Amino acid sequence: MFPLFSLCPSPTSMRSIGNMTRQIPASAVELEARGITLDQQKPEKAVEADVTIADENGLPLVLSTTTMPAAEGQPERGVALLTPGFTSSKATFYPMMDVLAERGYRVISFSQRGQPGSQGADTVEGYLLPHIAHDIFALLAEMGLEKTPIHLLGHSFGGVVATHAVLANPAQFASFTLWNSGPKMMEDDFASVIDALKEHGPRALWVKDRLDDGLDPDADLNGTLNDIEQYYFNRLMAAHPAQLEAALGILATQQDRTEDLVAMKNETGLPILISHGAQDDAWPIEWQREMADTLGADYWIVANAGHSAHADRSYLSAQLLATFWDNAA
Repeated sequence: MFPLFSLCPSPTSMRSIGNMTRQIPASAVELEARGITLDQQKPEKAVEADVTIADENGLPLVLSTTTMPAAEGQPERGVALLTPGFTSSKATFYPMMDVLAERGYRVISFSQRGQPGSQGADTVEGYLLPHIAHDIFALLAEMGLEKTPIHLLGHSFGGVVATHAVLANPAQFASFTLWNSGPKMMEDDFASVIDALKEHGPRALWVKDRLDDGLDPDADLNGTLNDIEQYYFNRLMAAHPAQLEAALGILATQQDRTEDLVAMKNETGLPILISHGAQDDAWPIEWQREMADTLGADYWIVANAGHSAHADRSYLSAQLLATFWDNAA
């Protein structure tokens, strides 16, 4: 099973260019090392809002969003929608928002249905892949963006959801990025994890990750978690158990849609980026490289980064994405 949380070391924040040294904004992981949690990294000018959409049955469903406008004085170059991964939330993208705004992009992050802050069904059937992909279009429509070409990004599990969406209606999008997200079912023991989740609830995922990392699995019970660990624990426990189970089920049965993406790209010319951290430990890197080759897509590797490149190398990741979006315009 790929790691649920990102608590890895990060590179230095100083970069040398010729004889000059300039300050690069701290990455999410560097800020976490100072005890600053992801939710505390929300840019000052970012606006949080609950957006009520109609679900696949026409019933109201509230999704939690955060929108960062293009920086003051910058013409808006485009709008991006960032889709978070498994056990994640809208806050995962906060560390990139300031830089993307400075490059002229309005950025929207959101918690998928059942993720922290967003509503969700009580049963797994309420999280079928077509349903959660539908939320992307419903959210854009409710925000008045149904006629705006959107730069769509999906991180990890969010990439599986975003792939379904972009294939359903590519005309809605200006570009598509698979961010540390692979093409097909991983070779993980999803069945045992799902069984543990059903029996013990979301904490079973926490315990498994702690044991895998050689950490005390009962630190939450003993009250010995640090502020960053407590944030990730709380985030996991705020996810709806049915959403977690459904997401695991989707990952366990993920179908390879690469050829469908090829056909779509050939028909529409939609720019596609495949990008991952050099130390990504979720989908095999060779799978992601082969997918990029098959698609004829841009393929960029973020050095010194793992599965959450936007956390490990926040500034570099944001500049990479803005450059791709600039060229996709």
